[in-house]
Amino acid sequence: MASRTRRGGSGPYKNRTAGAGLDLRTLETSLLGPATGRVDGFEVRRTSNDEKRYRCPYCEGWVEPGTPHTVAVPNGKPEDRRHYHSACWVRQATSLRGGRR
Repeated sequence: MASRTRRGGSGPYKNRTAGAGLDLRTLETSLLGPATGRVDGFEVRRTSNDEKRYRCPYCEGWVEPGTPHTVAVPNGKPEDRRHYHSACWVRQATSLRGGRR
């Protein structure tokens, strides 16, 4: 079977530009929550660190340097802060709320 190559600007993608109608900050906030906030006894912030790697307490995998991730700081205990993969924090926070989303 011969392969087809689409040429020209026809079809549903005609006149579309990269990012048209897409606000990445809004998408990020809707998926991961606000950049800072409070969740069930924690101050939570999203960050990226280019120097260290951390062990995620949820999946026990590594959060590599330069990877955007979530830091959860228990209220009144900054020394007990933990660095989570952002998706792992969403799962952890959901379980803290008793499975509610």
